Amino acid sequence: MTAAAVAAFVVAAGGSVTAQSAPAGWTVSSGDVRVRCRMTVGGSFDAVTSALSGTLRDSPHRTGAFEGALRVDLASLETGIGLRDGHLRGSYLEVERGPAFRHAVLAGITLREPLPDGRGRHETAFAGQLTLHGVERRVEGEATMDRRDGRMRVEATLSLSLEAFDIPPPRYLGVGVRDEVRLTVTFEAAPSGATGANGP
Repeated sequence: MTAAAVAAFVVAAGGSVTAQSAPAGWTVSSGDVRVRCRMTVGGSFDAVTSALSGTLRDSPHRTGAFEGALRVDLASLETGIGLRDGHLRGSYLEVERGPAFRHAVLAGITLREPLPDGRGRHETAFAGQLTLHGVERRVEGEATMDRRDGRMRVEATLSLSLEAFDIPPPRYLGVGVRDEVRLTVTFEAAPSGATGANGP
C-alpha cells in the first residue's frame, strides 16, 4: 500500500541531458513513507516505514524522465498495533509470497515540469509505474522538491485504490478500511554520480 511510493522519487535533477554527458544520479539517503487509511466508521490510522531506498538518474532520451526505481519494504510497515500489523502484512499485502509482494516499486517516473537548474523549490505533478501486490499500474501524484547544498529534499503525495492492486480492504476487529488510501513520501537524496545504476 505504500509505495511508493511510494511513491514518488519525483525528484532528481530533471534538467536536459546532452548526448555527450552521462545522466546525473540521485540516491535516497533517508526517508519516510506514511499511508493514511480511512476507516469505514470514521477516523483513520497510519501505516509508516522508513525502509525506502533507490537510485534514479536522468533519462538521456526524454527531459523530465528517469531511469531506475524506488523501493519500499512493505514487511516493515507499522501501525502502532502489533496484531493489526500482522494482519496487514500477512493477510492483505501477503509479503511472504515473494519479492513482488514484499516490495512496492515505482519506476518509469516522469515529471510534468522538469526541475530547473540551480537551487530552490519546485512543484510539479508526476507519473510512474507502480508494482504493488504483484500488480503493475500507472499512478499519478504531486511533488514538492527543494534542492539545497547539493542535496534534494522531496515530499510527494498520491492516492491509491486497494482494489486496483487486488488488495482486499483490510478489516480489524470488525472495522473496515476504505478502498482509497493516501500516501505521503518524504525523503532526502544525495548525488550518486554520473554512472549510477538503473535501479536500487
